[in-house]
Amino acid sequence: MKKYIKKIITVILLVVIAILFAVYYKNYLNNNINIYQENNTITSIDNLNNQVELTEATVTKVIDGDTIWVDINGKEEKVRFIGVNCPEYTTKIEEYGKEATEYTTNELLGKKVYLQKDISQTDDYNRLLRYVWLEKIDTINEENIENYLFNAKLVINGYAQSNYYKPDISLQNYLEKFEKEAKKQKIGIWQ
Repeated sequence: MKKYIKKIITVILLVVIAILFAVYYKNYLNNNINIYQENNTITSIDNLNNQVELTEATVTKVIDGDTIWVDINGKEEKVRFIGVNCPEYTTKIEEYGKEATEYTTNELLGKKVYLQKDISQTDDYNRLLRYVWLEKIDTINEENIENYLFNAKLVINGYAQSNYYKPDISLQNYLEKFEKEAKKQKIGIWQ
């Protein structure tokens, strides 16, 4: 009988330890790592944010507020901005779409930009999905995002909403923060 009780206590202790370990490990992963996997490569958000890989391009055409054509080493590519959605101004005309398109045209057309991939290469329409930087940066931080990330400038100036397009969300918290401020100040589309 004593052996039986010892076995039950041992099993219970092992189960409790296993549960505690599982809870700790799950919390650790959720709070600290945020792992993404693509093409058998695992990247953490922390590594993604500290590892800035930029591709230089020249903007050759503006489609609307959040879509452009660029020249990358002699190759034309269509680019859709990550994390934002501007009002439409193509086949469908939405309020403030013209202003968003004009803003993007004035700020980007004919200029050099630096494109940064998040997780996905392209969307369902074969457009490159990219963050568009106005300057070549070495570090991603809030100051650089606010001053040099065109995606953020669209949100800050009320030309776009912050929109989640998973899995490309590494800078989404910043874009959401800027949207809240634009709404509070009733800028652009938030008037």
